Amino acid sequence: MISRQIFLLPIISICIASAYFCHAQDDLSWASSEKTAFTPNIHHPNIKSVSLFAANPEIVTPVGIAVAPDGRVFVQENHTHKRNSSYKGPKTDRILVFEDKDKDGVAEDRSVFYEGHTFSTDLLFGPGGHLYVSTRWFIGRFPDAATKAKAEGEPEKLILCETDGDYPHNGVGGLAIDPANPEWLAFGFGENLGADYTFVGTDGVKLSGGAEGGSTYRCRTDGSMLTRQTTGHWNAFGMAYDLDGNLFSTDNDPNAIPPNRLLHIVPGADYGFEYRYGRSGLHPLVCWYGENPGTLGMIGALGEAACGLVPHGPGKLLSASWTDNRVDLHSLTAKGESFTATREPFLSGPDDFRPVHFAYSADGRYLYFTDWVKLSYPVHGNGRIWRVEFKQPITLEPSSKRTPAGELSTTEALTKLGSDDPYARTAAMHVLSKTPDALAAYDWQSEANGIARAHYALALKRSDAASRVDIIPALLKDDDSEVRFVGIKWVADEKLIQYESNLKGVLNRSDLSRRDLRAVVAALSRISSDSKKEFSPDETLLELALDTDKPPSLRAMSLANVKVDHPGLTVANLASLARSQNHVVRLEAVRSLALHADADRAEVLAEIAADQSLDDNLRADAIAGLASVAQDQSELLDTLSSDANPLISAEAKRTRVAGGLVERQVDIKPQADQLEKWIRLIHREATEEPDPAVGRRLFFHSGFAGCYKCHTMHGRGSSVGPDLTNIRNQEDAAQEWFLKHIVNPNAEMAPYYRPQQLLTVDGQVLTGLIIGKEGKKQAYVAADGKVFYVDKEDVEERRELQTSIMPTGLLDAMSVDEIRHLIAYLLHANERPVQPRLSANANRSRTGTPLLPVPSSR
Repeated sequence: MISRQIFLLPIISICIASAYFCHAQDDLSWASSEKTAFTPNIHHPNIKSVSLFAANPEIVTPVGIAVAPDGRVFVQENHTHKRNSSYKGPKTDRILVFEDKDKDGVAEDRSVFYEGHTFSTDLLFGPGGHLYVSTRWFIGRFPDAATKAKAEGEPEKLILCETDGDYPHNGVGGLAIDPANPEWLAFGFGENLGADYTFVGTDGVKLSGGAEGGSTYRCRTDGSMLTRQTTGHWNAFGMAYDLDGNLFSTDNDPNAIPPNRLLHIVPGADYGFEYRYGRSGLHPLVCWYGENPGTLGMIGALGEAACGLVPHGPGKLLSASWTDNRVDLHSLTAKGESFTATREPFLSGPDDFRPVHFAYSADGRYLYFTDWVKLSYPVHGNGRIWRVEFKQPITLEPSSKRTPAGELSTTEALTKLGSDDPYARTAAMHVLSKTPDALAAYDWQSEANGIARAHYALALKRSDAASRVDIIPALLKDDDSEVRFVGIKWVADEKLIQYESNLKGVLNRSDLSRRDLRAVVAALSRISSDSKKEFSPDETLLELALDTDKPPSLRAMSLANVKVDHPGLTVANLASLARSQNHVVRLEAVRSLALHADADRAEVLAEIAADQSLDDNLRADAIAGLASVAQDQSELLDTLSSDANPLISAEAKRTRVAGGLVERQVDIKPQADQLEKWIRLIHREATEEPDPAVGRRLFFHSGFAGCYKCHTMHGRGSSVGPDLTNIRNQEDAAQEWFLKHIVNPNAEMAPYYRPQQLLTVDGQVLTGLIIGKEGKKQAYVAADGKVFYVDKEDVEERRELQTSIMPTGLLDAMSVDEIRHLIAYLLHANERPVQPRLSANANRSRTGTPLLPVPSSR
């Protein structure tokens, strides 16, 4: 039996009283004597009790844990993780053994099994009672440890990691063995800060890498037959097999891209992150949610600083969240060739409850887990081991109904390249990348399915086929953006500077997509520079936008993708672009002005709003952009609200309402959960045809819907909430689907968008989404889109809310027609601006007299 896993829920009892320990007479005066003064909160009905099995000073900063068949608990005690000069504990890490001889739930005996490692990360009992141990740099094995009181020397070295990387916890870890296939060991590896590395197995097999990101591996339990399973991780710190033999891992997240991910590990998978493109995860050529060709996303979200993972009976997993102070339960549901996973609290505690790894007793009655206790990364002299007792034992036996694993034939693999299921495509690529002859015989350009062409190219890229890069020019000219992206990234990954002119040619396409643009800019930067700085496309995009020799469509799209707070995107630059002779450039300039923070923008917008010779939608966008300064532009808005053009007058009236100049009556709205009444209302009371252009102004309106404060659309807005650019492609997305999610944001909510509610030591109650978590302060974003910071030591209590941060009532101030316009924009938003729509009286030259005198732009 392989002993591993854990679960937490309601807490019935906790033993905090001092226990008598029998152990070697080592001096523990350096360790903390602080007592545990809380009981973890239990959230699951099968938990009978939780007891404090051991605590400092007897155990400090524990990491890995494993339970022997006889019930003894083996624990890694870490003394080297970011150790500072004032720390007085042992010089190296230890493996301690705890034993509860009187069966009261508290360990009485403590002994040192082994001492001598640094940067320890995990422990696992495998078949034959062998104890597997991982540190940052190797995997070792203590033979027959389950029957021994003390190690007989150093562990057998099974896997060595040769690298200059030395960050304590982004190296080797995440040990897992499937009880039904006990001859195989899986393990994880972090991003290693991009340093080169070579893994060496006992049979001499070597696997090397560097800046590709974290990865997972598989070898026999004697260290032979080492293979790389997956790549694209940040840090696969915890791994576990479920009872059906499926492998899963936790994955910590780059600081700029939450959440932590629960990943289904399948051979050949790429999960999207690459350290070579920076730590943030924001680079145009990487992804976190499986949105790029050939990548897989998460099956579910995890808490922050996710650590250990363990099965919890059939179809369930437990994970530890070090930062969120909780243990979570995940229920798996089959979806295609993979799963989706829920996330619900199992156990939770205060700020000094920081669970790491789990292990079950052999009979499944108890779950043990380690607790680091303090927020401090450096070792600190505190620690705990908790024991959870279950009312009904947890099933640990492998399922007897497993589907035999089988590899696809090359013919089957070719047919699955265009599958709607990304896991099916991954399996197909994995097979084909090992059979270059099958790839060479395939007429990929005759394939009508762009997804199939893209994944054929990826299989070829991953193969060792001769002259495989010869395909790149054809990829860059393909009609499908997915295929072009594969070619663009291929050039960047391998720094194929010979294709620089081909890359630049993509920018001249009439069907250039936003992803094409950002990817090409990033790839050109990659092949022309060895800079180690975090890449941002904004500078290059701004240069493209200002370059009058570039095609207008390219300039307009570049401008749309420059962040409005970029220092170079000044009101003066935007005013100049707003006077362009090209409609699409003018329109994007006005849209950037409308979101700009500089108050000087108002004069430019007012001039455009008043100019009757301009396109109606251009003027309307300018009018909407005046909402925040409506008081200062009241005379102009009053005049425009009486304009003969209904589009202009309607936008001016709406801006006057948003600016508090006038009031208006709108239909009383149903309650958030009364969807049928909402549907009847928007059909019964509508007087206009839905107009996506009006809906766009509402999306980016500072006084009405204001969706841009939390969401992005075609490059503009905020990344607090999900990017809505492709939301219309969601299954079942239609008017009623959008209406349901806007009026009742709590109806369906991804776990990684659940907000945190904080109680501070001075009595403040704050609510926000976590967006940054390094250092002494934690960054959150509030419901209004504003970022705030909280000193972690000032948080007295924190809990995750089951309600969305997106407020209800967003549509209450809007008319029925405005609601329909907004939904039309979400359903039909176009990446390219619509053609000019001129007023009937706009028969004057471009320099026609405006309605009112307005100040010249500065």
